[in-house]
Amino acid sequence: MAGMRMEAPDAGRVGRLARIVADSRLAQFTCLLAFAALIRCPAWGEWNFGIDDQFYALVGERLAKGDLLYVDIWDRKGPLLYLIFTAIALVSPTMLAYQLVATLSAALGAYGVNRIARMIATPGSAMLAALSYLALLSRFEGDNLEAGVFFNTLIIAAAWLLLSRFDRLREGRIDAGLLTGFFCAGMGIAIKQTVALEGALFGLTAILLLARSGRSVIGVAWRAGLLALAGSLPMLATGLFYWMDGHFADLWNAIATSNFARGYADPAIRVQRIFTMAGMLGIPMVFSGIGLHALHRQREQRPIARLVALWAFVALALIFSFPNIYVHYAQSALAPLAILCAGYFAHRRPVWPGLIAVVGLSLALSGTFHLHDRWRARPAAAALVGYVDRETPQKRLLVWGAPNYLYAKIGADPVSPLAFSPHLYEGREWTGLDERREVRRILAARPETVVAQTPLPSSPLNEATVAMVDAYTRTCRKQRRFTIYDHNGEQVHTVFFACAG
Repeated sequence: MAGMRMEAPDAGRVGRLARIVADSRLAQFTCLLAFAALIRCPAWGEWNFGIDDQFYALVGERLAKGDLLYVDIWDRKGPLLYLIFTAIALVSPTMLAYQLVATLSAALGAYGVNRIARMIATPGSAMLAALSYLALLSRFEGDNLEAGVFFNTLIIAAAWLLLSRFDRLREGRIDAGLLTGFFCAGMGIAIKQTVALEGALFGLTAILLLARSGRSVIGVAWRAGLLALAGSLPMLATGLFYWMDGHFADLWNAIATSNFARGYADPAIRVQRIFTMAGMLGIPMVFSGIGLHALHRQREQRPIARLVALWAFVALALIFSFPNIYVHYAQSALAPLAILCAGYFAHRRPVWPGLIAVVGLSLALSGTFHLHDRWRARPAAAALVGYVDRETPQKRLLVWGAPNYLYAKIGADPVSPLAFSPHLYEGREWTGLDERREVRRILAARPETVVAQTPLPSSPLNEATVAMVDAYTRTCRKQRRFTIYDHNGEQVHTVFFACAG
């Protein structure tokens, strides 16, 4: 009929689908979980994708067998990270199981980004911010099992529970939800200690709002004390456990002393890494800055946008203040940057430049989408495992390089509490143990096979320990080279065997 517009059937279906997603939280989470699975699945089943990732899995499996963290097997990260892997290992000690749980955690984090962004932007823009978070996580080495995949989700939950209770805090009230939020922040700290600075920001925000509510000093103090207690509980429980077990000194050495006593990068290397990191973060920072500018003009959203901006500032300042700077350190800043990008998606047209730059480019540069390497990674790693297993009948193995999960793959016990071999060969490392004495003890046990990365990925090296291992491998009667693949590409390893005399 004249004057009537006919809507295309496809357009109508798309519109209905968009409304369903906008109206249904379950639909939103389902979409985010599907996207997370899609962009992360190329690496599923790879045990050698990342050096840190596989070590977390190894430690989880060792704890499941009765080892005590920081005593029988050593690292400096918080205990909750390894308890997560232990819980998974008790159900299914497979790399795929760890990766599926990590994918779920990443999707939950993205859903939290979506919920926070929805407070300051339209439903569609909030979903785009959540998708941006997942893409950025992949770009900054969070596309597998990195710690940020887990602690980010907890910090995002803490931020959401705080932001959604601004009105209560302005009235001088706290509730179970807010206490839960600070407990989530505490669990994040129990994974990565530096998260404490973000937790401190949230705590100061809550105290400031309570102080402005008209409550008495005592009223503010006891409420703030409850929030602080909730945030401290995970590490207080950890400290109590180790104190009762007689190993509090080992705990303190690992999570505190070792972080300050270790050596750090030369100033020239640090400056180079600062510029590299700034370049990598440049695109999300630009679009989040545009988004913040747009949101700042919206009076109702301004308080939330300001706290998210402060969150981003604290996370970024922490990254660039580290003596050592690695790509995955940026993961803590990705959630607030993605949330601020919602302002760009909501108030700037067209949105496609932001999608291409933040989502498309991030995925294109992520290790997961080096598809040629992913295609070759599994058979190459399987060949290495099969060969090492055959040549190590007594299971006396020394891994001298990245693939520390080889111990688990062939059923060998790690040769030392310092099973993460960089603790032994990095020149600036400090563990509280005597690395030279530890290597002498390892070699005295006559490992029958040594898997050595060529070259060792560190500078400077611990020349003394490297020389000892080199001297030992020269006594091995046979050797064979293997090329395996991680998120950075090809990695060459030499298998020295028939070494036990």
